[in-house]
Amino acid sequence: MSGSISGIHDAAVDRLAGSVRIEPRDYQKRVVARVIEMFSGPHVDRKVELPAARSVLVESPTGSGKTVMGLLLARWAQETLGMRVVWTAMRRNLLAQVERENRDRGFGVKLLTVSMFDRHPPRGDLLIVDEAQHDATRSMASLHAAVGSSKVLGLSATPWRADRLGLCFERSVRDAGIRQLVLDGYLSPFAHYTINTYSPESVAATFLREPARWGRTLAFFRTIAECRACAGLLTAAGVPCEVVTGSSDREAQIERFEAGGCRVMLSVAVLTEGFDCPGLETVFCRPAGRGPTVQMAGRVLRRAAGIAQKSIVQCQATSHPFTATAPPAVQYVEAAEGWRSIGLNDRVERTTARMLELLVRLSRSESRGGTRDGAAVGETPAFRGLRRVRPWNYRLEEARDRFLRRRGAPRQR
Repeated sequence: MSGSISGIHDAAVDRLAGSVRIEPRDYQKRVVARVIEMFSGPHVDRKVELPAARSVLVESPTGSGKTVMGLLLARWAQETLGMRVVWTAMRRNLLAQVERENRDRGFGVKLLTVSMFDRHPPRGDLLIVDEAQHDATRSMASLHAAVGSSKVLGLSATPWRADRLGLCFERSVRDAGIRQLVLDGYLSPFAHYTINTYSPESVAATFLREPARWGRTLAFFRTIAECRACAGLLTAAGVPCEVVTGSSDREAQIERFEAGGCRVMLSVAVLTEGFDCPGLETVFCRPAGRGPTVQMAGRVLRRAAGIAQKSIVQCQATSHPFTATAPPAVQYVEAAEGWRSIGLNDRVERTTARMLELLVRLSRSESRGGTRDGAAVGETPAFRGLRRVRPWNYRLEEARDRFLRRRGAPRQR
């Protein structure tokens, strides 16, 4: 029964995406089908049959296409159930983004977009909450009551809060995380850099030493004063930059940045949500916990033609290195002589692979009863004597001496 229901919802997703000018990814289709199943009626979750959900939270990383998933679900609610759809977000650039995506991609949803702080929002049947980690606020409680929706859909990359306020969604759906999306190629590979200290002076100095390495850059600080201090140092060195605040003209600033008229943008929190610029090459992340770090670093992970690898810069004092969330392609730490790689380079990996291949070939040859270097027929393969040794804890000289002793050759000094 469950399989047939899932098949029906999968077909519904294909129909919804049929006339849209974008090809939904496999994980997006799975998420949309699962939410439709939860909203439609009884469904099984962890081997327990549950009634139809009134509210569902979709947890999906920055750059995974939450807007696409939300619009597909809005289209389903409107076409299948005749629902009036209200879409809310904290920042006006997020509302402008969903309206643009709805229009340009041909979703055709009749959306009513409102700010989370709107005191007189329109009534609706489905309320979609973008950046749903803000849903626990008092202003959102008032908005829920005013909209009076029968269904609520939350979208968030980081559905946890530092103030420990709980999000009240009946169900949640997760699929691919940042790690998997990076490995699958949906998000960009990145290099991770660790600097010693994080301050306006250290960030400016790091950027100015190698501006070509960083390209178009976004830097986050704790205060506007720190943003302006760093911007002053960069401007004095001839680097065009913008400080983006809640009262600045963000749309014009972002347009200049995307057009190349601005090289660096600096912000406290405004650009942690809803800022999507595939041409962004580097993000400097201020020391922060898991949620803010994932939001800041996620700004740079969108893939872009001509940019093979992005860069994420943090400092030693951060409580959440982004490497704990996703694997970097390469990792560097700041040193007196420049950057020091702390991962295996390609040459080491190739040499290791050749050594392992040689040992495997030798082991197979001897296990077939052959002779090599005077070894007796049927002698235990040399490889077997090493199989319990972990290569990363075993010195090459020790491995060589052990190998030669098994051959009866004198130990080399």
